Amino acid sequence: MNSLHKRVDGPIQCGPGSPCKDNSCCGPEGKCGYKEQNCGAGCTSNCEAKAMCGIDSADGKTRCGLNLCCSHYGWCGTEDVHCKDPEPQFGKSPCQVGFGSCQKYPSPSCSGRSASTGRRVGYYQGWNVRERTCDIVRPAQINTKGLTHLFFSFVFFDPTTFNIMPMNAADPPLYREFTKLATNGLQTWVAIGGWSFSDPGNTHTAWSDMCATAAGRAAFIKSLIAFMDEYGFQGADLDWEYPEDAKRGGKPSDGDNLVLLVKEMRAAFGSRYGLSLTLAPDYWYLRGFRPAKMQQYVDFMGFMSYDLHGPWDTDVKALGSIVRPQTDITEIYQNFKPLWFDGVDPAKMNMGLAYYGRTYKLVDASCGKMGCSFDGPGAAGSCTASEGVLSNREIQQMIKKDGLTPYFNQTAMVKYLTYGGNNWVGYDDPETLALKESFANSLCLGGLMIWSIDFDVGVGSGL
Repeated sequence: MNSLHKRVDGPIQCGPGSPCKDNSCCGPEGKCGYKEQNCGAGCTSNCEAKAMCGIDSADGKTRCGLNLCCSHYGWCGTEDVHCKDPEPQFGKSPCQVGFGSCQKYPSPSCSGRSASTGRRVGYYQGWNVRERTCDIVRPAQINTKGLTHLFFSFVFFDPTTFNIMPMNAADPPLYREFTKLATNGLQTWVAIGGWSFSDPGNTHTAWSDMCATAAGRAAFIKSLIAFMDEYGFQGADLDWEYPEDAKRGGKPSDGDNLVLLVKEMRAAFGSRYGLSLTLAPDYWYLRGFRPAKMQQYVDFMGFMSYDLHGPWDTDVKALGSIVRPQTDITEIYQNFKPLWFDGVDPAKMNMGLAYYGRTYKLVDASCGKMGCSFDGPGAAGSCTASEGVLSNREIQQMIKKDGLTPYFNQTAMVKYLTYGGNNWVGYDDPETLALKESFANSLCLGGLMIWSIDFDVGVGSGL
């Protein structure tokens, strides 16, 4: 979830058997928080909890990443409740001075077409060739119309030597087929990492270990350059999910070490190779990055403004099993705000667009709107064959074959429909993608990125 919105107000209520939804201490008066009156004598649950920032954080010194405001209640955020006095009648500080900013930073605003006329990056999932039974897209079959960059996803690196290695032994024959697509107007890059690379296993801490030493970074860069030269890639995209997050193999030093990595990569690359990286849309993960410090070394950065919600929301106490679309533009707007606090140039940013939908199994088939209850992921598609997700190709085929009627939520800029009796999918189509492109223009962004081209067979830009 967007962790900036776990708490948007002052104290919330709790009691015996009803712990605080934000996992803070439940005090004897039934109020949630991190102060002594919440966590001290009489506390009924979560009594060892520590604030996200400020004097009540674990060490009493924790600042908000990306220069966000640290509220009186110990939450990092971008709104008045974080940056101004929550209870002026009691003479409290507007926010905790010294733990981040204590002023709001406005979102950029433009009337031009910066994203429309800028970069258009398409990711390509190499594993679709070996894992799908239909709608398979080989590199040579990609429609590249409208794209400026095409990224092969993914390659890995050895967790000990830090040398680049294929994600799968069957991938290398695809590399040259992919780089042959390059033209004067289209560059072919390689993306490194991805979500599964940081899953528990032998590469769980590989990013953190590699970045931790000058020798490790040098070995990685040397191997990457040799790999790009061998197969003809023109640039590299770093997809670390996510620095500084212990559950994803991270350490507290990751953010600063990643700055060193991109600085050293730029020095080694010069102007011969391109360099980019992806940023998390959720502040909980985004705070482990240092985008403002890295922007001088990269060509651009991609904001993964998708997968904001999914069946995994069941495990998030503050969200629960409620149907929410994964690309709600109102949430995306809020998620961009920390970048402006950090001083990121919007021209360096590409906004992510999803060529797939997230699905849920409805508790009640008669309740098929946003806000209804779900019980697990929706049924798998015939080609992607994975519960909880459908490609845009599969969605459009279902609409045509079964005569389904999509619903349009204009506020969220998403489409949704029910299928197979009790399944729900939220997705984007050409109409909502065009609206999101206009939104990116309004924020002065420098481009768009698509995950992923092979989800929409026969379509290049899709816009």
